[in-house]
Amino acid sequence: MRWDDDPIGVGILVFAISIFVLGGSVGSGIMKSNYITEGRTQGIVFCSEKPKECVVEYQYIKLKETQK
Repeated sequence: MRWDDDPIGVGILVFAISIFVLGGSVGSGIMKSNYITEGRTQGIVFCSEKPKECVVEYQYIKLKETQK
C-alpha cells in the first residue's frame, strides 16, 4: 500500500507529529530553570526595597506551612 492511497492515514500521521512537536515546545517553555533564578532575583530585590512587606510575606508563607 502506498501513502497516496490512504489520505486519512497521512492526515493522522501529520496530526500526531504536530501534537508531539507542539507539546515539546510548550513543555520546554514551561519548564525553564531560568524562571527559578528570575524569581529569586525578584524576591531579593523586593525584600531589599520593602523589608516590612517582605517580613509579612515571609510570615504568611510560614503560617501556610504550619497549617498543612
